Order: sequence, then C-alpha cells, then structure tokens
Amino acid sequence: MNELAQILTMWAERFMPDHDRRTLLFGLSGAFAVAAAAPLFDRLPPGERERMAGVLADPDRLDETAITHAERMVQASRRQGDVLGPHAALQVVMAQRRMFQGILQAKPSGELLRRSQSVYAELTQLVGWLLFNIGDYQAAQHYYDEARTAAHDAQNVELVTYILCTMSHLATWQGKPRVGIDHAVAAEVWARRSQSPSALAYASDVAARAYAADGEWDACDEALDTERAALADIPTAAPAGNWWYFYDESFYWATKSGCSLLRGRPQDALAANAQALTLIDSTNLHNRAFTLAFQSEALMQQGEISEACQILSGVVRMTAVHKSRRVDQCILELRDQMNTRHGSTKDVAELDETLRTYRDASLLKGRRNNS
Repeated sequence: MNELAQILTMWAERFMPDHDRRTLLFGLSGAFAVAAAAPLFDRLPPGERERMAGVLADPDRLDETAITHAERMVQASRRQGDVLGPHAALQVVMAQRRMFQGILQAKPSGELLRRSQSVYAELTQLVGWLLFNIGDYQAAQHYYDEARTAAHDAQNVELVTYILCTMSHLATWQGKPRVGIDHAVAAEVWARRSQSPSALAYASDVAARAYAADGEWDACDEALDTERAALADIPTAAPAGNWWYFYDESFYWATKSGCSLLRGRPQDALAANAQALTLIDSTNLHNRAFTLAFQSEALMQQGEISEACQILSGVVRMTAVHKSRRVDQCILELRDQMNTRHGSTKDVAELDETLRTYRDASLLKGRRNNS
C-alpha cells in the first residue's frame, strides 16, 4: 500500500497533465482512504480469518496466534499513517481499538491479558498520534492520557516510555516546551528502567527538542549526547517494540538539525540534515517531509531563497496525498517566514502556485494554530 501510493501519485502527475491535478490528487487520497479502511482481516489466509472472526464473536477464544496478528496489525496501521496520512488511517485504527475494548471486557488472563492491554494502549496512542497530525491537539491529549494509563496497566515500561515521548512532542509542538520537558524527563526515568537503548535514545531526542524550544542549550546538547550514546548501544538485529520501527540514526541527525535551526546556526543544521537525508527511510513520507522542511529553513536562514523554495515545493508535491495538517502548517509557516525575510519574490510566487496546484485553495489563507 505504501509504495503503491507513491507510484500512483507520480504516475498521475506525469501521464495525466490535462486533468485538474488538485481534483485528481484529492480523488487518489480518497481512494487510498477507502483501501486503508477495508475490512480488517480480508487479506488473512482463510484459517486465520476464521480464527479472528471467532475471537470477535467470542473474545474468550483469544489465543497466541490471534494476539500476534493483532500486534502486526498495529504496526501496519502505523506505516499506513506515515505514507497515506492520518485521515486515511484513523477510522480503521478506531475500529481496531473498539475491537480490543471488547476483548479486554472479556477479561483474558495471564500473558494474553498483558499483551491485550499493550495492544489496546498502542492503538489508543496511535489514535492520539493521528489526531495530532490532523490538528486536533485536545483530542490527541485525551487519547495519549488514556494510552499511558493502559500501558501502565499492562506494566509495559517500554511502551509507557514511548507514550510519554509522544506527549512531550505534542506539548513542545503546541509551544509549551516546559510541559514537554516534564514529559521527556519522566520518559527518561522509565526508559532507564526498561533497559531499552531505543527507549532511552528517543526519550533523549524529545528532551533535546523541548530544551531547544525553551532555549536551554546546555541541556539540549547533553540530551543529544545521551541520544547518540544510546543509539550506539542498539544492536542491529535486536527485536524491538513495534513502536520503534521509525527510529534510527537518521532521527538523531534530523533532531540535531532542528535544534541548530532554533539556535540560529543554519550551517550546522544543513550538515546534520545531510546526514539525516542519507539515512532516512524514503517510504516514511511523514519523517522525510519534516526533514526536508528543516533543510529548506536552513537554506532560507542563509539567504538561499531560491533553493529553499524549490525544496519546500518538493515537500508540497510529495505530500499531496498524505494530507497531514501538521505538515501543511509547517509549510505555511516557512512560506510566511520567506515573505517576512525576503519579500514577495518570484521564487515565493512559484511556491504559492505549487500550493494552489496541490492543496485546497483555502490552505493559503490558513496559519499555524498551536492551541
């Protein structure tokens, strides 16, 4: 599904030039949303499909095979959201979450209970993450709070760490870096208890972002150093929680780039950004879009407005189907900074034309809302 979305979007751009491109891309977005929300178990082999149907009819029939499939299902939904955008993934994740509410009400026992609680916590966090990217921050906070409680119920320390990290990210994005620091510090405590280098590395990553947003540069540098050291401790072939699938060395470099931008050091930001783009998973459109936006901002800070606009235009085209409100807010904020710093240049006008082509016209009137 992820690769198909990118291929069809490029095909539509190249081979259907006479069509209204915006209408065509919106149609593709709707088609992918329908595909993502197709019946949850249609692609399973008949035996497994019958097993899952039996669990839905009678949660007492939950077994090792069914819970393992459910864990894989959550990871697949995360990846769909990364590529197709939050709107495409939200409804199917909500359906999965309701299913596990029913399973938990049947009170499974032992290891099946713990794993069911963890799946429910993951799905609840994922709903919050998708709502975060849609731009509904209040609802995202609600689901994050519930997810944290569910992860504690499961005594899943590593998952608790991850959820606290996402809560820190949400607070920092909303312009509340000190609240972000609170959550990041708590995440680091639980990460050390989990003895997971992935957990410690990511907790340090969100801490660095929060400290940078608050202008606490020594603490930011210390957090980045901790993250780098923890990254080196992650065994290449080590099994990790499904939620760490996105995290690797590229994330460290992207965060270092973002922190350098906040510090007014565009050359350092570009150097770190180059490392991130070399390592990043190209199928994760969400992460790639934000990393390229950092590159555009660094070039803008250096006065290289033409190249900055070209890169940002590429982000607009790349995320035409993705439809993340946060990505769009980032694009608009950078566009406004370009106008403020350099005026209405030809390059900015061409960027606006790209926005009119690949986004709804009302987006150009929007502004970032951190509430």
